[in-house]
Amino acid sequence: MDTITELRQLADDLTELGDNATAALVRQAIDRFSAWKFEAGERLLERALEERRKHEHKPSRSPYFNTCAIAVA
Repeated sequence: MDTITELRQLADDLTELGDNATAALVRQAIDRFSAWKFEAGERLLERALEERRKHEHKPSRSPYFNTCAIAVA
């Protein structure tokens, strides 16, 4: 069982016990963490796409480029 699932179960258990205030705080924490995790993942994806675009504009090298460069040197 992952952490988010355990926290949701905790919030449900707290609600059943009548502690709605603490259950609400736990649910808020879950929502904030999920939003942060999504935003961080979105930023990571944006960076990866930027790097990919940088490499797409560069001319492709021959697989023998490094060997030729060493032989010439």
